[in-house]
Amino acid sequence: MARALPYHLPMSDQSPIDLTSVMNVCPVDERIVWDAISELLHAATNMEAFEVHLEPAADCLRVRYRSVFDFTEIRLASNAALLTAVAMLASRLWSSDEGNIAMRGWFVFNVIARPMLFQLDKVPCSTGTNYLITTLDDALVQPARIEDIGLSARQLTTLKGALKCKTGLIIVASHLPQMHRRSSRAIAQSLVSPDVKVVMADTPMHPLIPSTSQLGLDYPASVEQGKNWLALCHMGADAIVATQTLDDEMGLQLINLAAEKSLVVTSIDAVSASSCLARLLGLGVRSETLAHCLKALVLQYRVRCLCTHCRVGVSPDDSGTNWLAKYSPIRHGNVNDWLRHRMRASFSDAPGCSKCNETGYRAWLDVFDIITLTSDVKDALFDADYQYAVTQIQQQHALPEKLLKLAQEGIISLAEAARLTDGLEEQSSTIN
Repeated sequence: MARALPYHLPMSDQSPIDLTSVMNVCPVDERIVWDAISELLHAATNMEAFEVHLEPAADCLRVRYRSVFDFTEIRLASNAALLTAVAMLASRLWSSDEGNIAMRGWFVFNVIARPMLFQLDKVPCSTGTNYLITTLDDALVQPARIEDIGLSARQLTTLKGALKCKTGLIIVASHLPQMHRRSSRAIAQSLVSPDVKVVMADTPMHPLIPSTSQLGLDYPASVEQGKNWLALCHMGADAIVATQTLDDEMGLQLINLAAEKSLVVTSIDAVSASSCLARLLGLGVRSETLAHCLKALVLQYRVRCLCTHCRVGVSPDDSGTNWLAKYSPIRHGNVNDWLRHRMRASFSDAPGCSKCNETGYRAWLDVFDIITLTSDVKDALFDADYQYAVTQIQQQHALPEKLLKLAQEGIISLAEAARLTDGLEEQSSTIN
């Protein structure tokens, strides 16, 4: 199905177009087209890309793959068959020519022998129509339980304790929409109870969570969708879950509800506790309100796992040694520190092989950091001392410790650990 993007003409939701069998039933002259689409989606999956941008330029077609790890661009001839293929794909989603109107649609296609859900956006531009294909594969599988998303036993206990509150705010933060949608859906399932009314804002194409009231919202949401969502939240909701980032006005409305009468779980595009705090303050939320209602920050990161086929033991190089000195220093006179972090040949790297397409990486892993507000942080927020609150909240990050453990176990490289911690430091220095 397809429709105009929400800032044009909202239309009723329907089922996505099923193209899982198109490769077998299409006419012979169309087979090359669907082969091109299949190769594009397979390439995106192999690169762990959640977005594929197709942007016509004056002399080429720019195909850009965006993953949580990098942004890769490939340039093809301006008359590339891929552009014709995507135009044909769009024609399957739009039954008629809508002219110069931005459109959005959804389709299901087989990738790596399983059906996956994709979203296609089309926006006319001066150089030609731009397309964006977004992976929504998690919407076709049974949502994970909260026990299965990768939390440690201590983190699970902390989160479940926060979820027992009658009112308050829980933030789920990551840089990848698929990540916080998966975690928010798991949290929503854990809230389901005969005496709890759970309402959810989710993508227009979302899996059904039993015993919840769900509403599909575009991003940005249309005016009608925003009004329906606010009305749903005020229909006696005990728990409110927004699986995707909402616009500023809708986000502020949720925080007001969290301070007054509901437990609210909402998502933010951020990678650190300090950036979450800055985002909330930037919305216009009073610091006293945050001190009163903010129950937990669920920070989610994705790391690249080393290929087990070409993984080899290595000694830390200079940058790795510097990282260890910063996040795992040897305390003076402590032999155990020396033996544990310097004498063990427990770090690994992978040069690349045919199994991992010469990348050295073969899978990914989600790592969590859950932070609650200490009394010092709350006092600082009550006093509007933002800098001290940010400094104190940064000290609660347990991510470097978790990354060190993964590196010692040979699951990730020290370079991957440094990539994440450097990102945290960069954001924190910007905020300070």
